[in-house]
Amino acid sequence: MHATPEPEGNEGALAEALHRLLPFHFFYEKEGRALPDFRFCEGREVPYPYRSLLVHHNDMTPTLAAFHHSKLYLEVHRREANEDYLLRLVTLHAAASDVPVLFGAIGIHLVPLTESVREEVVAGKTPLGGILADYAVDHHGNPTRFFSVPADEWIADALRQDVGESLYGRCNQLLDSDGMVIADIVEILPRSTESERWVGHVTR
Repeated sequence: MHATPEPEGNEGALAEALHRLLPFHFFYEKEGRALPDFRFCEGREVPYPYRSLLVHHNDMTPTLAAFHHSKLYLEVHRREANEDYLLRLVTLHAAASDVPVLFGAIGIHLVPLTESVREEVVAGKTPLGGILADYAVDHHGNPTRFFSVPADEWIADALRQDVGESLYGRCNQLLDSDGMVIADIVEILPRSTESERWVGHVTR
């Protein structure tokens, strides 16, 4: 795994990378799977249309819902929890088409949430972003890294991609109005070939 912004062999960079990927890395380690070859990059290096979907401080749930013209629903693949913290490996789907629009992992800090919000989150029926919006919880995104990654079998199966397909994503945090972390998230998007063709057409 080369998930480092520095040359391979830099143990400090590797540790920092694994920290950024922690919600995702947790489930891979638990399953005994090797992480795919994450490559960190700057936001300006992410190509369109993925740059417009990733390089911003908005919540991903409404961003993807607007892009796909559909409400999203949550599919939970793996789950670990205690009273304070909830970890999930998930796919978000466009409800109108059932198409997967995001695969990733999220670690949610439960203690700062109100009882009603916490119950909704633990139930696992609705994406976190949708719950925070429904309960008017003031929050914003804080992307900490962007990356490209070749789809391994787990990612490819969840996003209906070919194994080895180069995908883009980000390591993100959701922060409350005081700057406290609500959630740590790793988000990977599928390829959007129609949008890629449109971008290629308008930039020619």
